[in-house]
Amino acid sequence: MASIKIKLYTGKKYKDGRHPIILQVIHNKKRKYITTGYKAKKSEWNFEKDIVGNKHPNSTRLKNRLKSKIVAAEKELLKLEDKGKPYTIDQLMAQISTKDSSGDFIAFTEEKISELKKVGSVGNARVYQTFLGSFKAFTGKTELDIIDIDYSLLVKYEGYLKENDASVNTISNYMRTMRAIYNKAIKEGMAEQELYPFRNYKIKTAKTAKRALSKEDINKIRDVDLSKVSNLIFAHDIFMFSFYCRGMNLVDIVWLQNKQLKNGRLYYKRKKTGQEFNIMLTDQATAIIDRYRTSQEPDAFVFHILKRKGKEYQDYLNFKRLINKQLKKIAKEAEIDENLTTYVSRHSWASIAKRAGISTAIISEGLGHETEETTQIYLDSFETDVLDQANELITE
Repeated sequence: MASIKIKLYTGKKYKDGRHPIILQVIHNKKRKYITTGYKAKKSEWNFEKDIVGNKHPNSTRLKNRLKSKIVAAEKELLKLEDKGKPYTIDQLMAQISTKDSSGDFIAFTEEKISELKKVGSVGNARVYQTFLGSFKAFTGKTELDIIDIDYSLLVKYEGYLKENDASVNTISNYMRTMRAIYNKAIKEGMAEQELYPFRNYKIKTAKTAKRALSKEDINKIRDVDLSKVSNLIFAHDIFMFSFYCRGMNLVDIVWLQNKQLKNGRLYYKRKKTGQEFNIMLTDQATAIIDRYRTSQEPDAFVFHILKRKGKEYQDYLNFKRLINKQLKKIAKEAEIDENLTTYVSRHSWASIAKRAGISTAIISEGLGHETEETTQIYLDSFETDVLDQANELITE
């Protein structure tokens, strides 16, 4: 089997006193070299280990770059070996020379954003875009070799975010997004698992304040008199509809279509997780549907919020901002001293269920929390009628 090593080629010397760093390839007693594009002085090189020494001004980063090149070259060597056929050193050299082990992280992220938009995943595209804007502001660059993303850079980026008053959870969101993109780069062969920068970097999170109302406060909202502020009635009904449907997320309510309503039940797949739900419609939820549904066409939206073809997601965002503003006014009308948002209905459903003595396992199933290990260890699936009974008890 051929051997590939990193060497400082002292046979050539540049005017600044540095020597080229090369890949040395030996096969069948023949020796050839490939330049890496990097240089170092003799005093900056550890000849015993054939590696960049600590005296090099960018030793850590350069070690990572060279390690990446070795890993990529060895992968090409294994491909030739796996074929089980003889190969020449020239064939191996050609294979290695045409393989670039790294790429531009920023360009890769922009490519992923474009792909997400094409498949209609506009929300994730916006998350990636928001992160990228922040990251580019931090680096001050429009190009960045993915090899340059190491533990040190992650720490510096975190510090930059803190200096710009980002909250712990905002930093967490950016870092998790960056990690997801890096993982995609590994899967697509643009980054090396051996250089994974998140291995020792811990993403911190902070507990958010609980956003749950008591059953008494939910009843206040349900019964509030909005006759003098009729422009708030639709926001009120959407909030209550969410509560009546186990804290159904706003995005799923907005995209709800007639074909998802069958025989007094609501069938939908949650946009965020893809999990399927089968919910018995309570009398209250049915009344709200009847109040706003104007068409029986299967593909028609139940609530007429998405009105512009091709701009549905923007319509959703506009409505989300509007309804959360209106819910604050509704809270005031109902004399509730809480920051009322659409997501409060979901937290409230779970909280009220817990107070009613319903098991955490059933609540978890009702909300679709598949990743909650404490409940999913022993929870496979509850029968639909058990969840229906729980929902009736909560929303009566």
